[in-house]
Amino acid sequence: MTITAIIFIIAALILLAQVPVIGFYIRAVYYGLCLMIGGLVGGIASIPSGKSTNNHFRMFKIFQAMTWPMGIKFEIRNSEILNDEKPYIIIANHQSALDVLGMSYAWPVNCIVMLKSSLRYFPGFNLCAYLCESVYINRFSKEKAHKTVDSTLAEIVEKKRKVWIYPEGTRNPEPTLLPFKKGAFILAKQAKIPIVPCVFSTHKFFYNQSELKLTGGRCIIDILPEVDSSEFETVDELSAHCRQIMQAHREKLDNEAANLNR
Repeated sequence: MTITAIIFIIAALILLAQVPVIGFYIRAVYYGLCLMIGGLVGGIASIPSGKSTNNHFRMFKIFQAMTWPMGIKFEIRNSEILNDEKPYIIIANHQSALDVLGMSYAWPVNCIVMLKSSLRYFPGFNLCAYLCESVYINRFSKEKAHKTVDSTLAEIVEKKRKVWIYPEGTRNPEPTLLPFKKGAFILAKQAKIPIVPCVFSTHKFFYNQSELKLTGGRCIIDILPEVDSSEFETVDELSAHCRQIMQAHREKLDNEAANLNR
């Protein structure tokens, strides 16, 4: 294939990406390729460093550069809260696969992420996750899920790890947060560490799968003050409190995002 043909194909894809329905699929496939290729390139580049949470930053820079043409911008607020060196559990609302890009702008040092077990088979991304010491959790087996929680607890205690968890447990594009799974809060109580809520504004202004919409846009990320897990007697009380403050803040951010995306 000649250079002229390659340029022609790229130009055609760029033009087609502007067409509503076709554009959605082109952009969605492109984002998926960014996850695969970015993870693979970042993974290969990180092999000399071995397994380390520091590899996240190298891979995130590659991923951000690759997804730049999509025009999705993130505005992070109160990021200084993330600079605390002590371990904590960071919880965030989970709307879509675009959260991988969003989390790259709010990633603290010495942090690992808890992922659903099916992602270990996603090419490229799985190499990236392995070298970043990510933790996989089986949502369909309580026994395996408990073992994952126990091993993660040991990581927190021994290595002062921070852990990123999506407590809803699955993607949820709706404005109302799903009931939270208990894992994050069990970890916080057992390790005697705080919870740091991270709230993302809605993606609906630039991404809506049911409407086949994927365009450029802006998303707000706000880091809320840490929640002292020791102030709550039970895991359920801690979970309910965190969900309540995140829900209220999500609604506030969604109103702001509406103005940003006009």
